[in-house]
Amino acid sequence: MDELLAYRQGLLSGLEMAITGLSRIVTAIPATSWQLLSGQDAHTPHYTLAHLRVLEARVFSPLLRSITDQGTQLLPVFDDLAWMSTHYKPEEPPQLILEEFTNLRRQEVHWLQALPQASWSLSARHPWWGMHTLQWWVELQLDYSHQHLAAL
Repeated sequence: MDELLAYRQGLLSGLEMAITGLSRIVTAIPATSWQLLSGQDAHTPHYTLAHLRVLEARVFSPLLRSITDQGTQLLPVFDDLAWMSTHYKPEEPPQLILEEFTNLRRQEVHWLQALPQASWSLSARHPWWGMHTLQWWVELQLDYSHQHLAAL
């Protein structure tokens, strides 16, 4: 049991460290580079940062809370690419996106830390991903954070 608790604490630490890493990256990107296409998906750093915030705000945070707060058995699908195609604002300041992401992530980590350990084993079905536990979703969230940071 101690190993599982340590593993989950490591996940939470990883979520927090993503904030620090993202902050360093955002600070290091010159203002003239935010709208330059990069990476194999040919997205701008600005788009990648905005997409990470969307995943946090509209996918992971709501799904995690849904699993625990509502006892939801079927999680909703969120089409992040469709959302980005209609809501993405290239003129939005990167620092504002970073601040919103940071606030969301910190609230979520605080919330996850306060959960009873049994909550990490609660599960729900997602139409694309199948049946998974809250812990699995946190693992996926951390993986997506690492992917976006690497892309930036």
